[in-house]
Amino acid sequence: MTTVREALQRLFRRPEPVEMAGLDRAGYSYRVFWMKQARGWEAARRQSVLEATRVVTRADAFESNTFERRYQVQGLAGEHSGASLVALIQVLEALNAGE
Repeated sequence: MTTVREALQRLFRRPEPVEMAGLDRAGYSYRVFWMKQARGWEAARRQSVLEATRVVTRADAFESNTFERRYQVQGLAGEHSGASLVALIQVLEALNAGE
């Protein structure tokens, strides 16, 4: 038999943190950001940005850093972190596979 105290503790306890299947929070956030951006792009732009991003990420000096924005990609405004570009590639590949 469950006591009233145990029932109340179960009812009001904080939920356990959700494990994101090994994904880090920054990578998840980058994927969500890029998905929101890339869904509005035409297929030709997605393909050209994908190719330009692959060129940047295949360079010997590329580092998949989490926050430091050091990389520029043709077709994208501003500078981006390495982890952001890796997430962008994953998003663009997924969107292209769905077509």
